[in-house]
Amino acid sequence: MQNSSEYTALENARFERKFVVENKSVQFVRQMIKVNPIGFRKVFRPRRINNIYFDSPNLNNYFDNHFGRSARTKVRIRWYGDTFGKIENPILEFKIKRALVGKKESYQLLPFELTSATSKQDFIALFQKSGLPEGVLNEVKRLVPTLLNSYKREYYKSFDGKYRFTVDNGLRFYGIKSKNNNFRQCSEENNTIVVELKYDEQEADNVSMITSRLPVRLNKYSKYARGIEVLHPHLAV
Repeated sequence: MQNSSEYTALENARFERKFVVENKSVQFVRQMIKVNPIGFRKVFRPRRINNIYFDSPNLNNYFDNHFGRSARTKVRIRWYGDTFGKIENPILEFKIKRALVGKKESYQLLPFELTSATSKQDFIALFQKSGLPEGVLNEVKRLVPTLLNSYKREYYKSFDGKYRFTVDNGLRFYGIKSKNNNFRQCSEENNTIVVELKYDEQEADNVSMITSRLPVRLNKYSKYARGIEVLHPHLAV
């Protein structure tokens, strides 16, 4: 794909380990990363990430995650900056997970506008106009929008360049339907910070040098699954 200057591409398969920090400040997390003996520095600039997730009408992708299936996929449109209004550089992503290893297949989309009138048919038209490969287009046409989420992200990289931390806070989950959205169904989780440690497969043997010094535990956490369950509590069983 042709990346926008804002987009973080994922060319190779990598590990992603998540740590959920609750009832602590972002400053606590920054200090936790700063004192890690491997040595990390802040890179890039903080930014707001937004995603619209697509799933089957029966939420197959959600249930794959909920039941911990080793092979699972998330489909989403991702962009940076303001959540609503004109979206200038959206990216369609297939985030593919096989056990603990993940990769992304990404496709540049044309700009679009996200308003209360945006419908499934508008997304289909967007996909068609954006020149997606036929197989990808056929895949996304059978899906429906199921969740809009948004959060602030900070980035850190080890001095040797082998490991990255991302720190996500200010999580917001919006209900989204195939049409007639007003986005008033919004849930905020201001006491939850999601920290992800990311690294290539060949660096897995040395990751314990980082994780053993973290004062938090490894957690299973999916922002998509969490958002679906927050907005549809009957599924959180």
